[in-house]
Amino acid sequence: MISNVTLMKSSVLPVLFLLGLMTGCKTVPPPVEKPGRLVVAHYFNWFQTPEVSGHWRHWEWRQGGPVRDPEVIRADGLRDICSVYYPLIGPYDSASPEVMEYHILLALAAKLDGFVLDWYGMHSMEDERLPALMDMALRFGFKVGICFEDKAMFGYHYNVKDRREAVSNAIANLNYIFEKHAAHPAYLKLDGVPVIVNFNWQEPADTVVQAAHGFSAAEWAEILAEVRKRHAVYFIHDYHCHLKESYWDVSDNLYPWLDVNGECLDGYYAQAQQKLSEGKIDFISTLVYPGFDNTGVWGWGDGPFVTPREDGAFYARLWERALENDARVVQVATWNDFGEGATIEPSVEYGFKYLEMTEAFIARFKGVASDEGLALQVLKDHFHSFASDRRRLGD
Repeated sequence: MISNVTLMKSSVLPVLFLLGLMTGCKTVPPPVEKPGRLVVAHYFNWFQTPEVSGHWRHWEWRQGGPVRDPEVIRADGLRDICSVYYPLIGPYDSASPEVMEYHILLALAAKLDGFVLDWYGMHSMEDERLPALMDMALRFGFKVGICFEDKAMFGYHYNVKDRREAVSNAIANLNYIFEKHAAHPAYLKLDGVPVIVNFNWQEPADTVVQAAHGFSAAEWAEILAEVRKRHAVYFIHDYHCHLKESYWDVSDNLYPWLDVNGECLDGYYAQAQQKLSEGKIDFISTLVYPGFDNTGVWGWGDGPFVTPREDGAFYARLWERALENDARVVQVATWNDFGEGATIEPSVEYGFKYLEMTEAFIARFKGVASDEGLALQVLKDHFHSFASDRRRLGD
């Protein structure tokens, strides 16, 4: 396996090539640049391997449906991970500096502005690994924000007795984010204001049972009012058509989280355009994704859901909708959620296809010239031996 030192020292070369390609591109640029537009990808730093962390995490599955054990070697010579896609560099540990660098350089070559980290509360493993990711991002002018999970305020390292306790947890955790992370120069901001993205799949209720681990609009109004006594925040809540609650009036903006059947997007854009015309929001915020397939984790034990990728056609349609609606902020879901098969990180199955598509669409979205995949090709060539070495069984 290529050593950390070798990779880190040699990483100067692709950056120099990348800058040269960006400035020396001969493609005729589009006539109108659109400043202030932002594209980020949801990112997961929860992957662990025995060589770094002493055990596997999020590459294995044993909680319903077929068992996936990365210690088992498949007939094709690859590890039996819990994903329908296999990362091009093989299963990795998110704490590895060379992995963080690999991801950030590829994301920059695809014209992404940053990552939004799926975050499970202060002092969680995801939180403890965040400073290293932000320091790496700072080296390359990249940004990292936080996706705040409602459910983490109820469970995980909390065991709340009532919803008031969960609300207090949310206030404390948001204040912690601003005091510990948002001051970092690599933290994601919009018009100078730190951004918090929200994720909440579950219907709120009066109880704290597992099915009610989401905050209501009234609870979010209380949480944000308290946090804003001390900190400025641009808050983007997610939109799900299966939730009865509406979060438009308590959020700065909304974005449509992916749904496995794709049925909610028309309703979201209709509501967003209406809010825009009424002056309730200043711009459209949206989300695109390449498809969805959580067969690897058997639908988290409930049976798989699949939204076919259609060889990139599904991803392209969602990008076209974002362009048609003149969105200003686009989130890509996701960079590397391999368990749910909604990945654009290079894989054995689809290679660099989705990064190449992302670069072309972001160029249109921002009104700048596409380099036609040249920067990605440079990095592809540079990291070829790294990827090949890591896929071997001795990685």
